[in-house]
Amino acid sequence: MRQKLNIIKRYIRQLFDLKSTQEAEQITYLEIKEGVEFKGKNLWLLVFAIIISCIGLNINSKSAVIGAMILSPVMGPVFGIGFSLGISNSDLFKTSLKNALRIVLVSVIFSTLYYLINPYSIETEELISFSKPTFFDVLLAFIGGLAAMLAISRESGTQVIIAVAVATSCIPPLCTAGFGLATLNLDYFLGGLYTYSINSLFIGFGTLLMTKYLKFQKHVAQNIKHANGWFFVLGILAIVPAAYFAYVLAVQNMFQSKVEHIITNQIENKYHVINYDINSELKSIELDISTPTFDAKIEQNITAFFDQNNIQNIDLTIHQSIEENQDLSKEIKKLQIEIMALKKTK
Repeated sequence: MRQKLNIIKRYIRQLFDLKSTQEAEQITYLEIKEGVEFKGKNLWLLVFAIIISCIGLNINSKSAVIGAMILSPVMGPVFGIGFSLGISNSDLFKTSLKNALRIVLVSVIFSTLYYLINPYSIETEELISFSKPTFFDVLLAFIGGLAAMLAISRESGTQVIIAVAVATSCIPPLCTAGFGLATLNLDYFLGGLYTYSINSLFIGFGTLLMTKYLKFQKHVAQNIKHANGWFFVLGILAIVPAAYFAYVLAVQNMFQSKVEHIITNQIENKYHVINYDINSELKSIELDISTPTFDAKIEQNITAFFDQNNIQNIDLTIHQSIEENQDLSKEIKKLQIEIMALKKTK
């Protein structure tokens, strides 16, 4: 029995083994060091990626935004920070941090210029979506960092790194920050910077943990001024607002779902609802209802539906459309059908 268990353990160990397919540590180090550099080609690529992303956000084009994320070189310094902390290389850490800050500065400057020059710069859904990160964005960035470092340590990991760049969306938040600066909207500016920061932080954290798991040789015996501990503390502090945003988003989604259920399954059984609009953030509900004659109690009756389902303190607006000349409309439709039938017989 013990022998069988040992065979199973050995099989599982071999199945999940990462060291056997890992490239030489020096090659991985040189690849990350090269990606950290931010000048010449990488600088131009960043500028092009920022402009493409701004255009994509401006016209709600997801394909343009995705293309910009694939093109951009912003991931290099972020990986460099996590990797340098994992191997305790202070020189690589300083270079990575300096270039990461330079990327933020260049990105915000060029995105701000774009939105200042472009006369059609408006708030779009894509643009606003990158101003309020949630806990799910944190989780996405963390897992992305793990996957990226695992890919970098293999001989061919380019596709995985591109996928991580798209999934974690590091470029669009910087465009949102630029839009906020151009329009003097502090919420968008700070929201964009916070989204980028939290993505970068947890990508770096995932890279750090994978570096340690793969047991890369340390550059020095001790950690860089206990930077790992500070990195962990910074991550905890950064995750608090994201957790709050996730809670707010969950409450809003529940409100939206519940109101839609009431309209579909209760209100529409009594009234003809032409259209409705729900703003879960402001808790406002707007209903367009068609009635044969004016109903003075319609607002009271509909409010009762919401009260019965514990939805209170809402801003309810009801528009009544009186169905006039119903008999005339029926006659017109009947004549139209007859005319169509006569045309077919010719």
